[in-house]
Formats: sequence, structure tokens, C-alpha cells
Amino acid sequence: MSAFVDLHIHSCLSPCAQDDMTPWNLVGMARVKGLRVVAITDHNTAKNAPAAMAAGEEYGVSVIPGMEITSREEVHILGYFPAVENALAAGEEVYAHLAGVRNRPALFGNQILVNLDDEPCGTLDKLLIGATDLTVDAVRALVAAHGGVSVPAHINRGSNGMLGALGFMPPLPVFPVAEVYRGAPCPAHATQGRFVLHSSDAHRLEDISEADFSLEVPPKASEVLALFRALGA
Repeated sequence: MSAFVDLHIHSCLSPCAQDDMTPWNLVGMARVKGLRVVAITDHNTAKNAPAAMAAGEEYGVSVIPGMEITSREEVHILGYFPAVENALAAGEEVYAHLAGVRNRPALFGNQILVNLDDEPCGTLDKLLIGATDLTVDAVRALVAAHGGVSVPAHINRGSNGMLGALGFMPPLPVFPVAEVYRGAPCPAHATQGRFVLHSSDAHRLEDISEADFSLEVPPKASEVLALFRALGA
């Protein structure tokens, strides 16, 4: 079996995402586009994951609760978790490691929390797109401590990709799964021996992936995580 996936999608809780990227909207769009498994990966928090999980149950899309964590080195690392409780607990730790810089919505964008009915129910005060004080290794350890797996995000794109921030990929077996941005070249040595993901990093509904990247697993979030663990992540 195979499943079309998009494992890097931001909701309206990420200040860089549009306000209409509510969990129910984005999961509904994923269903329209033929995706079977998606991951909600807001910056440094998982607080909109419960609403996304509820939407997934309604729309028949399997949702991985996750987040995109920014390390001290400014590396973006995707954390995927087996259950929403794991993601929320990890998110509380990550949020505590953010600097105390307050969000300025007029400058950075809104950080909108939604309830299970997809209704706005609050905001987060800290600016979510900042870096934590966690090293790359500490991020990986934190995610693992909550039962999750870590995947470096868009390793070949900009200063927040691992290649741009560190100048190299850590030697295997560390990070055996890596996300590669399709819109830029990626040196072969960076992915040699690694399993490569392609995702949208969508901040707008229209940018969510079409059904053009699949994994050879049954269409369940648990099966995707089992694949990553089998690969050593």
C-alpha cells in the first residue's frame, strides 16, 4: 500500500501562516487534494494539534501531531509524535526554551489558537518563530524523550536548513530521514544513505501539496512513524 502525504504544514498558530490556515481548513484542503496523511507542524508549539486531529477524524485524513522546532543554531527540525498528548507535552518544554520576546502581530502576524470546533480561542504571547536555547542534539533528545522522531526540515533551503545553518549534515546514523526542498539543488553527499522526504511547508491553503509524494505504507500516521523508526530515526 502507499499513501500520499504532506508532513510539513503550518496552521494559523504560526505567525508566518495566513489566518485562514485553521486546522479544519487545512485538513479539509488536504482531503480535497487527495492526501491521506498530513502533519501539523507549527513553529515551536503543538497547541493547534488537537483541533487538527479532530478534523482528521471527520475528514478521513490521518494527522501526525508535530511541530517545527528551531534550535539554538537556527536549524529547523520537525518533531513527529505518536499521540497528541506527547506532542503537547513536548511543546510545553519547547515553548519554555523560547526567549521571552513577545509577538507583535502587526509586524510578525497573528498566533491564533483554535478550539476543537475550529473557533479562535486565544493567542500565544511569545514570538513562535524565534530560536530556542536548545542545541540540535538537545532538540533531538527532547523529541525522543516524548516518544517522537526528529527530521531536519528543508535541509537545502536558506539559513534555517541544516546545510545553511551548520554547513554540513551530521554523520549517519544521526538523522537518517531528512526533508529536502524541491525548489533548490541539494548536494548528493547530504542525502547519501538517508531517506528523503518532500513536503510543502505550507503557510497558505493553496500551497498544501498535491498528491505527488507518497510513502509505501498504509495510510495511517502510526505507519509513517513506524517507517521512520525502522529507518533509525
